[in-house]
Amino acid sequence: MLAGIGLISMTLEKADAFVKDMVEKGRLTVEEGKELQSELKRKGQAEVQGVFDRVNAKTQKVQYATKDDLSRLENKLDALLQHRTSESKE
Repeated sequence: MLAGIGLISMTLEKADAFVKDMVEKGRLTVEEGKELQSELKRKGQAEVQGVFDRVNAKTQKVQYATKDDLSRLENKLDALLQHRTSESKE
């Protein structure tokens, strides 16, 4: 996910440089350059949001262990180990 966001960020930076170059060469007016940059940024932000939405959709299907779940498991393991240790001493 982060790689995708990084790629989009790099692409936007290159697009900004390209637009700036086009304005400097006179192929675009300053206003056209600003409009193009705004459009590219809007599309890039929409793409990033799409990546986040896809990741969220996939992670909602997974049930992660909470701190309470882990604490209960640790307590059960401790109890089992104590029980096993006391049985081996007998």
